Amino acid sequence: MFEVIIEKLPELAKLEKTIDGLERKHGESQARVQSLALRAAQAREADLNSEAQALNRGRKVPSPTEPRLAEQLADAGRDGEVLERRLRLAEGDRARYLSEHHGEILAHLEAAHATEGERVAAAAEAALAALLAYHRAEDDARNLARLHPAPAQENTSGPESVSVVWGHVNTRNFTGGPNRGDLEGTLQYLISLGAGTVVGAVEEEDVA
Repeated sequence: MFEVIIEKLPELAKLEKTIDGLERKHGESQARVQSLALRAAQAREADLNSEAQALNRGRKVPSPTEPRLAEQLADAGRDGEVLERRLRLAEGDRARYLSEHHGEILAHLEAAHATEGERVAAAAEAALAALLAYHRAEDDARNLARLHPAPAQENTSGPESVSVVWGHVNTRNFTGGPNRGDLEGTLQYLISLGAGTVVGAVEEEDVA
């Protein structure tokens, strides 16, 4: 969370690192508890079978293995509970920090938003210039074909297949691509992001 501005908030970065570490350890603890629970259950079955067989054959009952695993399971369960409480405490510390430094964090987010908006706008402006140059070349080629058509060659072959396009012919229904105006409009919008908008601003239409 807050990856874009985390380097500007060292205390929050420390809290996030602590929480990440506790979450990892808690997950490992849960996996260990599950593994030990399975092994303890299997050991109990094996111990019971071994004891029954030994008694039936008049032999000494072997030492059970389940109590040792049960003890390890109890210790692992307690460690897991401690880790869970540590995690909840760290999450509470983070929540308090966010509440106490709300204004500072929002200011950093607004600055980052403006910076990234400028980057998007610069890239979109360059893309729009390239797109317009591309369209000019396309228009010049079309005008050349219209005003100065190439000499028609004599057709000595058979008839070719004909494609029929219904409605107005444009780049959308002829080539499957978007309209030029749509592309230019989208890039113009991206360029406008460089003006700097307010993070979390409420539009008038959103106000009840």
